[in-house]
Amino acid sequence: MHSVPRDRQYWLRLARLALVAIIAGAIGTLVGLVLFPSAIYAHYLTHPGCGEMGLTPADVGIAEAEDVTYSSHDGLTLRAWYLPPQNGAVVILLPGLGGAREGMLHEGAILARHGYGLLLTEMRSCADPEGLGTLGYWEAADLVQAAAWVHAQPGVAHAGVLGYSQGGVTAILGAAREPQIEAVVAEGGFYDLTGDILNEGGNDPLWNMLTYRAVLFFFRRETGIDAHDISPISVIQRISPRPLLLIYGDREVEAARPQEQIEQAREPKELWIVPNCGHGEYLNVAAEEWEERVVAFFDQAFQP
Repeated sequence: MHSVPRDRQYWLRLARLALVAIIAGAIGTLVGLVLFPSAIYAHYLTHPGCGEMGLTPADVGIAEAEDVTYSSHDGLTLRAWYLPPQNGAVVILLPGLGGAREGMLHEGAILARHGYGLLLTEMRSCADPEGLGTLGYWEAADLVQAAAWVHAQPGVAHAGVLGYSQGGVTAILGAAREPQIEAVVAEGGFYDLTGDILNEGGNDPLWNMLTYRAVLFFFRRETGIDAHDISPISVIQRISPRPLLLIYGDREVEAARPQEQIEQAREPKELWIVPNCGHGEYLNVAAEEWEERVVAFFDQAFQP
């Protein structure tokens, strides 16, 4: 039998279908390459779990700290160590992403030597059954609860907060809404979550920008929160007239934009940029100056 010859239109249709299939496959591959890493990264940011290492206050010379718990704004049980003050003032210490209550022990030991009481608390991702955190949004509401708990303790006349990284973001967001927090030290926090994720002001290629946008989409899907609502620079002015101290290493200022934050803040305010210092290295690089500056800041904030 002889084969039936195909007409020109048939081959054109076949070529078009093949081209469409190739394009669809390429687009599918590109979409997958954008969405998959974005989803993984957003899940890491929103489910950091709890970074417990087994340290206790006794390991850094805080002998009289007590195991306590208090409730988050939505009923989670948050664990903490509490040291009653000798000078009537308590500092709430907030660790970074996925931080356990031991995350700020060394900073707490310095403050305790100067008579300050401490509430060394874990973040809500340690208490949430799924290890969920919100990069400062619900954590700020939990800080309000922590401040109320501290003020209910005997012998407490004043409460301040010291937070690192996500804890610094939480300190600003929480203090902006809670006047019982009378002084704020925030270390190494981002200035605005959306701007930070999008690398605002950078010259990233389109591929990167698509990936960043996808991270924002998955962040909202994981938490139900719009990243635009997590913006320290947008609320930092509300802390005034209470004093504010921002601490950053000079190697992180380009991304974190502390100068822009301090410009938005109102007096009294102070910015310390630690030379030759990266994210979280403040005590390692300048321990004596850190102690001098932070203790003097709280002393002045709480003086009669």
